[in-house]
Amino acid sequence: MAACYGLNRYEFDPVKDIESYGVWMADLTHFPKPTRPLNAMLWCDGVTMGAEWGSEQISMPETQGTDWRIIDGYIYFTIIVTRPEEIPQREKVFAEKVKPMLTDWDGAWQKDMSKWMPIVEHFRAFDRQGASNVELWEHLEDFINRIHYGWRPLHFYWMEPTFGIYIRFAEVCKELLGMDIEDPKFKALCSGFPNRLFQVNRDLWQFGDKAQELGLGDLFMSTKDNKELLATLEESDAGRKWLSEFLEWLKVEGWRNTDMWDICSPSWIEDPSLPLRDIKQAMAKGGAFALDAQREQLAKERVETEKEVLAKVPAGQKDFFERLMRMAQKASVFSEEHNWYLDQQAAAIGRHVFLEIGRRFAQNGVIDERDDIFFLFPDEMRKALIVMDRVNLRPYVKAHKEEWESYNKIEPKLFYGDMAKLPPMAVRRASVISAAPKVKAELNADLYGATTSPGVIEGIAHVILNERDLEQLQPGEILVTVATSVPWTPAFSIVGGVVTNAGGSLSHAVLVAREYGVPAVIGTREATKKIKTGDRIKVDGDMNAVYILERAA
Repeated sequence: MAACYGLNRYEFDPVKDIESYGVWMADLTHFPKPTRPLNAMLWCDGVTMGAEWGSEQISMPETQGTDWRIIDGYIYFTIIVTRPEEIPQREKVFAEKVKPMLTDWDGAWQKDMSKWMPIVEHFRAFDRQGASNVELWEHLEDFINRIHYGWRPLHFYWMEPTFGIYIRFAEVCKELLGMDIEDPKFKALCSGFPNRLFQVNRDLWQFGDKAQELGLGDLFMSTKDNKELLATLEESDAGRKWLSEFLEWLKVEGWRNTDMWDICSPSWIEDPSLPLRDIKQAMAKGGAFALDAQREQLAKERVETEKEVLAKVPAGQKDFFERLMRMAQKASVFSEEHNWYLDQQAAAIGRHVFLEIGRRFAQNGVIDERDDIFFLFPDEMRKALIVMDRVNLRPYVKAHKEEWESYNKIEPKLFYGDMAKLPPMAVRRASVISAAPKVKAELNADLYGATTSPGVIEGIAHVILNERDLEQLQPGEILVTVATSVPWTPAFSIVGGVVTNAGGSLSHAVLVAREYGVPAVIGTREATKKIKTGDRIKVDGDMNAVYILERAA
């Protein structure tokens, strides 16, 4: 099998790779469609070095990170399982290194983020348009080098033990209490926590309230074109007041792309009209921000469940159980919050670095259009970063673009290898990101999920495959999609339910659905194939089943 985009580091060997690792799974949670060459390289470089570095530095006992391949433009991963004879020594080292997290997770996490945010602010503030070609080149190298600080000692150094302990806590719950990871009590133990991302959604809701207070409600709801809405707001005192506060807010919160992990998608900071969709949808639904009351209720249920569960744990194991539980509870917080601090900041900053290079390349005839830059690799860019008007990179762009376009016609295989031979630890570790449906044939449902958010809802389905199409979603409809990520979060404020193809116990869709109190069935694999927009469906998050009740006319 030839290397995708010529990236030999991520070429898939269908014989040796399966022989060495067993199974390779499609990461449709992060990338439900083929990704462009530059984004594919940056992602795989980050997650491969990050996951293996983080696992080794903290000495994860049973896994040594993940490895990644690009097959037909899609991203695949495998779990590197530790050899049994190495586990005892790794457990000793891990027990020491994880102590700060077990003792004070919040304090240790914020300490590390305080080191990261100045790096983010440095990149945000850099004058890319005013920089010389040499300075822009240096800025690119600075970004590539320093972004790996975010992947290694931050992202994966935290993710591997936090997710690992979450999995271990689930095992202990099963051993001591007969309570598995899908038990409502287990879910209750891990719900009702605030995180940095939810503040953004609250802010968007409040901007809608502010617009109503300033008498701008009719203008917002009657102006379909959001770019036109921005221009119209400039024409009145009330509009200018609202817009001033909004644009100031975007200086911090606007560093996010519409497809969070994809630098090829636009950011709020470059197009302030993008988040107006979410504000208008909040206004259409009206009322108070639902998450506040829901989290208060979840927090109350969590405290009650903690008391009930701890009372059943044998006295000699209670202290160990509680320390494990406290860190496992941070898994859902980390799963969402690290996206704000790390993933979305890095992707948005990277986009703006490459956009300026692309602008100059197009201006100097190196490429045809600014966005052609996303079909080049840094090594190819370096040929033209100083003396731009003497280099032609169009052949590279053409070859990569044609390859990417061919991949968009391919349906990805869900996995390569024999899933039955996947080691139990690999199954558990992979399941937090992407798990297989748990079929209950006796229910005679149309779809089953891998994990759920409790509750039952019947309603009209709306199939959405692209974040940019969320503006079509109406309050109360059931969102059906491949997977969700941070930019989809505001939609959970208005939907009646959620069904996805991909996801696991710590995936974005299930965590956010639980916090918002939205019934959801996650990881069905075939939802977007079996369900059509306009179908009336039933989402049973209690029984992990989806029923198609009536087909659209």
